[in-house]
Amino acid sequence: MIKFRFYLDKDAETEWLNQMSADGWAMKSFFAGFFRFEKCEKGEYVYQVDFGDRLFSVSSDYRELMQDAGIEIVQMWTYWVILRKKASEGKFELYTDVASAIEHYKKIRRMFKVATIIEMLCIFIELYCGAAEGILLGYAFALFLGAFLVGLLNVLIRLNNTIAELNASLTGIERSGRHRNISALMAVGLLMNSCAIMLTDVISHGLRHAIQILAVVLMFCSLLHMFRRK
Repeated sequence: MIKFRFYLDKDAETEWLNQMSADGWAMKSFFAGFFRFEKCEKGEYVYQVDFGDRLFSVSSDYRELMQDAGIEIVQMWTYWVILRKKASEGKFELYTDVASAIEHYKKIRRMFKVATIIEMLCIFIELYCGAAEGILLGYAFALFLGAFLVGLLNVLIRLNNTIAELNASLTGIERSGRHRNISALMAVGLLMNSCAIMLTDVISHGLRHAIQILAVVLMFCSLLHMFRRK
């Protein structure tokens, strides 16, 4: 069985893989968002997703450490390493103390910060090309990249919340509040605007404006959701 999923949140991906295992499906491989599963005993495996230091590879020491612990490296994709262990062999956790968990999430956050900066630079380039050359596609691609940027920013917000909660458990000082995620409506609105511009020569003028108005309404609703009081 093959399923497509696109995860930026490694904890959400871990939860999904373990749910698939609980339903009797063991992950065997991954490529560009496509997960391949095969039948297994329900709950036979427990999965964890780690973040390595190398692209598409791990050190020999890391391999030996996993092998000695009875952990199988299922797949490596960019810096992500998908691991599994037989559930019958007991609890499977990678970072058992708070300090190491904090460092783990900080390492992931650094990577997403770099990706966010690159994404923002790409948006500015597309906007400049659209303004300088009068090319509508420049604006369309900028909006499309903006939707992806929303996802990256939400990941950074979740990582900041996770790190803050771990720090609070380590220091005993309760944190005052949580940063709120950007509503998915913002990404949907940006994508709708992008598609409307790309299809300018295909759809009618009235339909394009209707799509853009709906997109603006969705983005406005997203802003209301972000700033409303709890």
